[in-house]
Amino acid sequence: MYFNFLKKDYDVINSLLQVKENNIDAANYYIDYLSDDTFHISQAELNEFKDKYPLSIAIIHAINKKMGVDENDENYVRVNANSHIDNLIILDPKQYEDNPYFKLIKKVHFYKDKWFMNSQFYKPYEMLTYDELKVDQTFFKEITPMGTFINRFNYPAIIEDEYIWMSLIPHEINTMKQPIANAHGNVLVFGLGLGYFPYMISLKEEVNHIVIIEKDKNVISLFKQYLLPLFKHKEKIEIIDNDAYEFLDNLNKNYDYAFIDIYHNVGDGFPLYVKFKPYEKKFNKTKFDYWIETSLIAMLRRYVLSLYEEKVIYKYVDKDYLKASNDNDRFINKLYFYLKDYEFNSANEFVEFLKDESLKKILINMK
Repeated sequence: MYFNFLKKDYDVINSLLQVKENNIDAANYYIDYLSDDTFHISQAELNEFKDKYPLSIAIIHAINKKMGVDENDENYVRVNANSHIDNLIILDPKQYEDNPYFKLIKKVHFYKDKWFMNSQFYKPYEMLTYDELKVDQTFFKEITPMGTFINRFNYPAIIEDEYIWMSLIPHEINTMKQPIANAHGNVLVFGLGLGYFPYMISLKEEVNHIVIIEKDKNVISLFKQYLLPLFKHKEKIEIIDNDAYEFLDNLNKNYDYAFIDIYHNVGDGFPLYVKFKPYEKKFNKTKFDYWIETSLIAMLRRYVLSLYEEKVIYKYVDKDYLKASNDNDRFINKLYFYLKDYEFNSANEFVEFLKDESLKKILINMK
């Protein structure tokens, strides 16, 4: 990449780099909390703050105290000003318990080999991510919607070897609202999971037929035995046992709509997302949606900004991108050479390039 910037342009991009660091620091805060069950707060720990603050604020203060977070520390203040990590909402359980598929499967229980389905739960005052990342398209500040239930909240889940393989949680329900609204005609779904997305779109008159691509035979068998019989419109459902990319390589027709959900989070999802995007060029009459795509694009944006830092600040050259010790390095090297001849003559041009729709086009066209 070439940057023909004036001083004021560099000042703008430096501000974006600071936002990127703030975003990463905020993500680390959530990771620290969500990855350690000891940060669940008790009623006694909440009582210290609940008479002084509104309940949601009291919960945050209690959580921070248990995590050992100094809310007056300049780094916490900086990150909070950027990402509002103290913005916690009290979730309404009925909003999720009244979901038609939630009501349908909440009493389904089975045990088969290493698989079983039962209820898992969030503890009272346990902090959770309840929706997709929010990213403004001016400064690219990232805000993670966080919430909590004041009482224990049970949700259905499939467990494999004591690992939650799939669950119907608030995050799942909220992040699929827009794809469910978008689905129409003949639909291609990659990833079966608990069958939530196929069930919800099967209720739509605008959806005629749903083809689900799933390569895990155990998942298909469990779904057909315990969940598909509950579907009101099971006649719309067709399941194909195949690898997603192999299926697409051999496919010679467009569907009206395709939804991709073959990953669990951004970490395992990003390389799969990168591999999927070029297929949009082959199937240019199909509308593609991806689960948590905003979060996946946010990861790509960080990579591009890191390339800017390496080019402008650390003076990296071609030879610095010839070796890689992991998949992350390999992707950055590939991205570097793809973007090598891009030229930016103002900060505004670079900001436009970093917006969601522009970055999506990069992945569609990158070989």
